[in-house]
Amino acid sequence: MYTLIRTLRTEFHDKPRFAFAVMFIIMVAVWGASLKNMRPIIHREAESFLTNYGNPTGGFWSEVSKFFDPVSTDWDAYQARELGYGFEYVDAQALLLFNKVPFFSYGFRSVMQITFTILTAFVLYFIARELLPAFRRTSCMVLAMLFPVSTQMLVMHGLYFRCGKTVTAFWTALWILCLIHWLKQPAKPWHAASYILLGLGAFLSYITDKQGVMTGLWLIGLSGIMAVIRRHRNQTYRHFLFFAASFAGAFCFYLYWDYRLCPYIIQAVNGYHPDRSWSSLSFFLSQGAAAYIGGLWHGVKLTALQIQLAFGNVWDGNLLSWGLALAAYILVALAAIQKTPGAPGNTIDDSRRGLSDRTALATVLVTALLTCVFMIMLLYMRHNPLAWEDLWKGGYYYQSATLILILALLIVFSFLSRRNRSSRFETYIVCGVFLMCIANYLGLDKTRGAGWGYGHMMEQIEQNRTYDEEIRSKQVNESASFVVRFIFAPAGERRELYKARGSHGGGLNMKIMKNDGQIWPKEGWAHSKNNADRLRYDVKVEVESGDTLYFLVGAHEGMGFDTAYWDPVITYEDGSTFKASKGFSGTQGKNGWRYQYKDGANYAGLVYDSRQKSWRHHGFPLLKANRQRPGFGGESARVFVAPKIGKVRVTGAPVCVRSP
Repeated sequence: MYTLIRTLRTEFHDKPRFAFAVMFIIMVAVWGASLKNMRPIIHREAESFLTNYGNPTGGFWSEVSKFFDPVSTDWDAYQARELGYGFEYVDAQALLLFNKVPFFSYGFRSVMQITFTILTAFVLYFIARELLPAFRRTSCMVLAMLFPVSTQMLVMHGLYFRCGKTVTAFWTALWILCLIHWLKQPAKPWHAASYILLGLGAFLSYITDKQGVMTGLWLIGLSGIMAVIRRHRNQTYRHFLFFAASFAGAFCFYLYWDYRLCPYIIQAVNGYHPDRSWSSLSFFLSQGAAAYIGGLWHGVKLTALQIQLAFGNVWDGNLLSWGLALAAYILVALAAIQKTPGAPGNTIDDSRRGLSDRTALATVLVTALLTCVFMIMLLYMRHNPLAWEDLWKGGYYYQSATLILILALLIVFSFLSRRNRSSRFETYIVCGVFLMCIANYLGLDKTRGAGWGYGHMMEQIEQNRTYDEEIRSKQVNESASFVVRFIFAPAGERRELYKARGSHGGGLNMKIMKNDGQIWPKEGWAHSKNNADRLRYDVKVEVESGDTLYFLVGAHEGMGFDTAYWDPVITYEDGSTFKASKGFSGTQGKNGWRYQYKDGANYAGLVYDSRQKSWRHHGFPLLKANRQRPGFGGESARVFVAPKIGKVRVTGAPVCVRSP
């Protein structure tokens, strides 16, 4: 007891330490209260993921197979981020469990997002300890809290399946901590295991989210650059070479995974090869210089927007938050201009400095900022709605960029600490970061209105309020929303609810025409309900040179994301074979194939989109190498023009993959 009293007395006498602890407690309380009281936005996509991963369909492997279904997980846009689906699966199961506990009632919050945001803050604490070893532990805690507070909009408004962004940020923080800590020492044999684990972590980040690939490439380049720096300074460089090899090896394996292994698994599990035209690498190789120049400008602009959002949210603040942010910047400026040497020496700082030589830290700082610009440039080009400023004000997508910017800020503080080791410097920095966090929090309400108060998001907000009332009351009946009934239903009932759920599409209709006559089925349309309803045909027909075979796909009850996987084959008796996927091209009529849609009673040509390697008409209908989607009110038509007279055999096994 005496020891405890003496410790408390020491804490109270040490005013800076006590003040920093109070700041940390205040920030944790503010963030926790916000997390408990504010509700997230529910998007229709979140409902699809919840029902997909919350539906018990069998044993372990049947659940794992869901991760390898691009139609249900990425709406037929193959992106090879299966680990991200694993986290979403855990999220869905946790959501179903926690909403039955009165204390939690999380609604549609992401448990994985919350967990990994907090874990990232812990890792940032250790990074701050490495970069600012003379600072108190409570000071480093306050600095680390800048990450969860500056990204709290993500946790509170995030669509629950976006947890891959948070996991990627965590991996990045862990890599940087290892880079800073491990490379201070000479290489030892037992470190080999660490490099293997680091490479594994890099690979896991790659297959969590596409941002993981970007940050991983940055760390590969950074490791190589720092290896050269250390080599020229006659210091140990073996560690850096090992790091570079570990990251590079992980990336090579990722390419193998993306292009070879993952498509093979999808083929084995689902019976079709995924369409890689949506993959990022294919997309960027098809872009011209003008697209990259425009993307670079938006990368710079949106990086600047993210800086203000993370460090005070000046753009969407109010008078009070603006005043606090201004005070924070003044304190940081005072810390920058002061040159008070403080104590003549600090053995702890000297012994733990590690990577803190100016050249190495400057390399991390400059490349980190450039990586933010480059990463956001590519994200904007790839899917520019994700980079709209309104979405940025919602703060829900770019955790990796925020992490890199906060890391850059810590490195700047590390530089400044070389000039000033006084306790006053530490006080200015910690108080400045604390005020940034509070300014972020006080500007949150305005951010919420600016970020989500437009278009269809207003409908989602109203729907969200209804869901919240039903979830909190836990009075679920037949009139309750389908998703709310799904959450509170027992596992057996969830299976039946899932089977009977509404779908944005109702399967697809298909048929084959020869000129004006129908050859399959005999009459009407063949209907495929889902991927278990494969339609097989084997038809023989006489053709003249110039005869036309039409492979038509039309909607059944609705559109949604229903897609027909259809790769018809025409074989002459002499062995001449024409397969749709092999003959697919960007030129009408090449290899005997044309790409059209039915416009009333007539057929019209589709337009080729070289970026997506698809034929389309204002989005839909759509034709790719081995798939077709109808249009709104019209069928898509893959057309084969017979090059010669003869008897042909027409075979295939089309199937509809339904909307999630």
